[in-house]
Amino acid sequence: MTSCLRKIFIIACLLTLATACDRLPFGVMSKEQMVDFLSEAYLIEGFYAIETNHNYDKLKPEIVNSYRELLKRQGLTERQFERSINYYMRHPEEYKEIHQQVVDRLDSQVPEKAEHRGPKAELEDLL
Repeated sequence: MTSCLRKIFIIACLLTLATACDRLPFGVMSKEQMVDFLSEAYLIEGFYAIETNHNYDKLKPEIVNSYRELLKRQGLTERQFERSINYYMRHPEEYKEIHQQVVDRLDSQVPEKAEHRGPKAELEDLL
């Protein structure tokens, strides 16, 4: 009986460890959440790059506010975002996957034969 309980205990521990490896630490955004957030963040970044000719100091308060609104819209906190960035930077293969999904998503939003109306108008259409 003791041998049987020991085997069950060991199997239970191994199963717990195996499933725990797939879980993210507390407060870390899922890959899907990261893709959603970064896709919109890159659009915001692009918009302000065009608006300021890459002189972000002119609109820094507006840029910060845009990121805060994005976090709020997605039900996230700044701390969750910081934890997530730190986590995924320590797991570069996962971050690489996320980044590729972001690029694919943004590429899919750009019409192939769009009439060129200037980068600002095209970016506003995407937002």
